[in-house]
Amino acid sequence: MLDKVNTDLAYFDPPYGSSNEKMPPSRIRYAAYYHLWTTICLNDRPQLFGKVKRRADSSDTIASSIFEEFRRGDSGKFIVLEAIEQLLKQANSKYIILSYSSGGRATAQELHEILSGAGEMLEFEKIDYKRNVMATMRWTHEWTRDDEPENHEYLFLLQK
Repeated sequence: MLDKVNTDLAYFDPPYGSSNEKMPPSRIRYAAYYHLWTTICLNDRPQLFGKVKRRADSSDTIASSIFEEFRRGDSGKFIVLEAIEQLLKQANSKYIILSYSSGGRATAQELHEILSGAGEMLEFEKIDYKRNVMATMRWTHEWTRDDEPENHEYLFLLQK
């Protein structure tokens, strides 16, 4: 579908998943946090659920996004990296901005490599960013990541 839409600029902010295989998956899917934007873009009246009235099609009974996948595919690459690479190839935009967190499955270096294969990297920004509140909740220390105390948001500007 993306290859049929021609735009000057595309902004992608895919789910980051986790780079920690011990971290339990979220019961709330990433898309659920953007339920209002989804409803505006689709211009629909979805069935709602829960106290905050999220879209029923974003509940945890629905399959998660491929961008939340933390395993490796048949190629040996992380599935999320393959998904980002496919997204960039399909996007029919002159410019693409990709936003990604240092706490996600993909590293900045891996993203640089993927983006370089999809076009010309015009700019890269690494922004200090406050950790999500869930990162500080430690009901178990089994899955916490103390090896990366700082959190950064990466912004990549690509020209195709």
